[in-house]
Amino acid sequence: MAEFEQYEVWAEKKGQWGKVASFREFDLASTVLRNYKYRMKLVRVSYQDGAPVLNEVLVEVGATRREP
Repeated sequence: MAEFEQYEVWAEKKGQWGKVASFREFDLASTVLRNYKYRMKLVRVSYQDGAPVLNEVLVEVGATRREP
């Protein structure tokens, strides 16, 4: 069984979450996260045989409310 872990940066745009990038190193992923101004999440994802088996949101940053 092939197992690996990576850090994914996700952004919310127009109410939809989408993956922006993925990295093996936490430091690189967190640096990229700081350079965006959208609502963002940093997620640690564990994969087994190419399929995600565990998602853990480490931090969520950006606007927490929608504009009226």
